[in-house]
Amino acid sequence: MADAPTTTGSADATGPAGVAAAFAMLHPGVQRQLWRMGWTELRQLQVDAIRQIMSSDHPVILSAATASGKTEAAFLPVLSMIADEPSGSVRAVYLGPLKALINDQFARVEELCEHLELPVYRWHGDVSAAHKAKLVQQPGGVLLITPESLESLFVNRSQHLTKLFAGIRFVVIDELHSFLSDERGLHLRSLLCRLRAIAPPTGYRPIGLSATIGDFSAAQRYLDPDRHDRVKVILDHGPGKELKLRIHAYLEEVPPEELPPEEGADAVDDSPPDVLRRIAEDIVKHCAGNANLVFTNAKGDVEEYADLCTRIAAARALPDQYLVHHGSLSAEIREDTERAMKDGTSATTFCSSTLEMGVDIGSVRMVGQVGPPWSVTSLKQRLGRSGRRPGEPQVVRIYVRCRRPGRNADLFDRLHLNLVQAIAVTELMLEGWVEPPVPPRWDLSTLAQQVISVTSQTGGIRADRLYERLCGCGAFREIDPQSFARLLRQLARADVIEQIEGNDLILGLRGERLRRDRGFYAVFPTPEEYAVLHGGKALGTLECAPEKDDHLLFAAKRWRVVDVDHDRLELHVAPARGWKRPKFGGTGGEVHPRVREKMREVLAASAAYVYLNAEGREALEYARQAARIVGALATRILPLSGSRTAVMSWTGTRIQRTLQVLFQVCGATAIDETVALVFPTPPDIVCTAVAAAAKLSDDATAIQTLALPSRAVRKYDHLLGDELRWESFIKGAMDLEGARQVLGRLR
Repeated sequence: MADAPTTTGSADATGPAGVAAAFAMLHPGVQRQLWRMGWTELRQLQVDAIRQIMSSDHPVILSAATASGKTEAAFLPVLSMIADEPSGSVRAVYLGPLKALINDQFARVEELCEHLELPVYRWHGDVSAAHKAKLVQQPGGVLLITPESLESLFVNRSQHLTKLFAGIRFVVIDELHSFLSDERGLHLRSLLCRLRAIAPPTGYRPIGLSATIGDFSAAQRYLDPDRHDRVKVILDHGPGKELKLRIHAYLEEVPPEELPPEEGADAVDDSPPDVLRRIAEDIVKHCAGNANLVFTNAKGDVEEYADLCTRIAAARALPDQYLVHHGSLSAEIREDTERAMKDGTSATTFCSSTLEMGVDIGSVRMVGQVGPPWSVTSLKQRLGRSGRRPGEPQVVRIYVRCRRPGRNADLFDRLHLNLVQAIAVTELMLEGWVEPPVPPRWDLSTLAQQVISVTSQTGGIRADRLYERLCGCGAFREIDPQSFARLLRQLARADVIEQIEGNDLILGLRGERLRRDRGFYAVFPTPEEYAVLHGGKALGTLECAPEKDDHLLFAAKRWRVVDVDHDRLELHVAPARGWKRPKFGGTGGEVHPRVREKMREVLAASAAYVYLNAEGREALEYARQAARIVGALATRILPLSGSRTAVMSWTGTRIQRTLQVLFQVCGATAIDETVALVFPTPPDIVCTAVAAAAKLSDDATAIQTLALPSRAVRKYDHLLGDELRWESFIKGAMDLEGARQVLGRLR
């Protein structure tokens, strides 16, 4: 076909003739729509996907950089294969982690279907009841949905499930990497197993999309745990982009008499700490006249830096806008921000991880990061937002605060760990390393939620059938029948389930209350929150409610709290000049052991990093000298001032947590100092504790029998009772093998 689009991207032996052949495989309606949309070429990823998906029955993973056309690579062949399918069932399901991503992809898929007789539906909390009713009455085509809304379908529309999904052929999972390592991904895996039971005997074909997968074997097992070797990976590195990278360090003078006010202290047009102003001034300079994204590790920083940059720009009569985007803002405010960015206005958005995913916000010149990145995966995802136009470089700037240590400063202040972590993550990214996913294990909290869900869906089910559905051929295969029976007995004691005549399990009173709760469909914690309202308009939510007459930074504006309604969980605010940093819940992400090891390597090396500014080079050299002088790199058990002793672990978050638990069991309390555990005891006592912890780490059964009081970590841990909660924590949240290796290096 002489008029067929030609390939771009990585070189391939197929050439124009192969591209023409791939284009010819597409449904005529899809071909017509591509011409109408002005396409003159197909990317290599799209050619490879068309050929693989349309000529085989294998599951597929499409891995390519952000803005590489992954969505079209999946849907061009999928739509072509279902275009002539009769109505009466949804034929393809797209699963995305965010409602904003669902909305964005809905428009793209709907446009591709313009010349096809295929309906496209979306389903999440903001979709109208009329739109949902139409799907239930006339199922067909493509459904775009979040995992939580799919759960809602299973529970609340159980009588329609066969009608909806009996003819399903494809499941497309976007941002696949985000589902590989946490309870939300385990939840989705369970839902997919339940969906397969409704699908035709041939099943459905899963297709995963991602820009950052550190271990393809884990992703293959996720898509098809029984036949993971059949999952084909189509990897497209693309032509490569020029990378412009800079780490800006800011040495902060903090004399005792000039310490900044405590976080949250009220202020009225007062000057912020000098280091914050210096960072904000640089951000204003670096972002001037362009669209940019600046990520922070805390929502409070999103609000504080947006306010500070707005004031600096106003004082200099600059036209740039500073917007905000994070999960606690209302959908309307987030969508307004997305539209402003997509319109190409000269705006910089301060955001949390909510804009890390592939929501289309147009071209961004620069990506900023305030504070050290937690992971290479996250940094790569964020970096992928920049340089999306042909010929544009990717530009990233990382802004890191470094306290200039005084004479009596603590060792860990002298090591400038935030800066060292930023360098370590950057170096690992440049080396091409990405964190391999760690699938969740023994997550009895999520299993308990699924017990409630399936029991509600079926109206009653025998225990053996419930086990087979969730564990035997489901997502919780590591749970043996005896452990499952223990879980059911505990849930019965908690009145979550009960057994009726005939041995069927049904929901108990507490189980019914949990199922009816609006937060049931999400397996991650959903704390009670206050709605923030101005003139009846919802601005968002806050988990930590301020007091009446307090000031507040929220949605990039300053407010005063005029009323707090604790019964209705409402905060009513009015515009004000004063400000107060808002308090949000949540914690930082888990750091992989390789990042901590790399931090140690950075301190041990003498290499100069060309992307560091002058203060960064000064701070790194100081940290290296401090590490050498005190022996922080050569000595694993390090005496500190007085009777304090540091165990230099240089390991990741999970292993560090495991070490703390082991030491606690042995009667030794330690404080986590990121790269070390610090004990309020002299070295000889710490050495004894290390030996005891090493011995204990070899016997997981012994740890279980201790049954230490364990707090609820996951959402439904409170239903498990002390014994099961402790066992779930040991098997699921601890890394005993990693801890054994660290303890072995200490002895």
